[in-house]
Amino acid sequence: MSYKRFLFLCRCLRFDDRETRAERRMIDKLAPIRTTFDLFLKNINQNYNLSEYTTIDEMLHPFRGRCQWIQYIPSKPAKYGIKMFALCDAKTFYTSKIEIYVGKQPPGPYEVSNSPIDIVKRLVTPIENSKRNLTTDNWYTSIPLADYLLQKKITLTGTLKKNKREIPTEFLPDKKKEVGSSVFGFQKNKTLVSYVPRKNKAVILLSTMHHDSKIDVETRKPEIIMDYNCTKGGVDTVDKMCAAYSVSRITKRWPLVIFYSLMNIAGINAQVLFSYSKHNNAPKMRRLFLKTLAFDLMKEHLASRAQISSLPSDISSFLKIKYAVPSTSDVSTTPPSKRGTCFECGRKKNAATSMKCTKCMRFICKLHSKKIIICEKCSNNDDNDNSE
Repeated sequence: MSYKRFLFLCRCLRFDDRETRAERRMIDKLAPIRTTFDLFLKNINQNYNLSEYTTIDEMLHPFRGRCQWIQYIPSKPAKYGIKMFALCDAKTFYTSKIEIYVGKQPPGPYEVSNSPIDIVKRLVTPIENSKRNLTTDNWYTSIPLADYLLQKKITLTGTLKKNKREIPTEFLPDKKKEVGSSVFGFQKNKTLVSYVPRKNKAVILLSTMHHDSKIDVETRKPEIIMDYNCTKGGVDTVDKMCAAYSVSRITKRWPLVIFYSLMNIAGINAQVLFSYSKHNNAPKMRRLFLKTLAFDLMKEHLASRAQISSLPSDISSFLKIKYAVPSTSDVSTTPPSKRGTCFECGRKKNAATSMKCTKCMRFICKLHSKKIIICEKCSNNDDNDNSE
């Protein structure tokens, strides 16, 4: 495919019927890409079972075009873009469910609450009644959320904001507290811990998975904090992996930004699935996996393209060597004639010749041909490759 052809296809890429888009937008802001997005969610959810540790956080996909719901997140590398909430596996970084933030939806079936607890309730539906653990940051974590997740047989580990009224004053920052000290609180199925990393600072965590006051001997940190640090970065890691090897192109259309983001996430999920199915043969480097994936996806198209009789000889030879695809020059339907007209000179000059190009098998004269000198070793290697 030529570069111009690729740009033309990108310009023409659409995901819905333009004639009915205005009607669908009256009830859904994501109407231009809703069908594709729903199909993607269905596929990623039914093809993998998450591990016992999951995490929820937000992603930010860079975009500064015309869009009503562009968000600004200073902690993200891109700062501005389209925000997505994601449920990921904390161990393998497989993304199981995504929700795009579009602000307030029009009245209808897609109108939902954007409060943190409601977002988590919608994202954890695939892992309900599974006894998995969920890790969240202080924007999501709350006592009501912990109680709700316990009803769904899901444990919670996450940081708490210090302005929560449920937190006792003994857990808040204090200059008198010793650096490295910890305070624990227990209530039914919930455990609260306040750790002092430095003077006049306190990190407060809530957990329904831990029910004791264990402290790591080496770091002097509570076990709750150690587990939180190990599982909190699942979504952030996916965000960084998407940025490292991205298929995104510069565009002013937000549906394409979402499509490119889904493609990046699909590449990560595909590697996770492939590594489980091919334990020893799976490429460890993501760059090599994506390269292999791209060529394998193109193989069927290239095989059909190789049958085009007018295909340039260099492309035909590449397909034959790289993919063992028989080119049109390998199959001759008519018996070859002894002499013919040079295809470069044309009929006007009428340059008759008996020589043929070894690749395209067309008649060529001495003026438009080149003599290739090859040693016996290389000639034998070519013969061996052809025999294989």
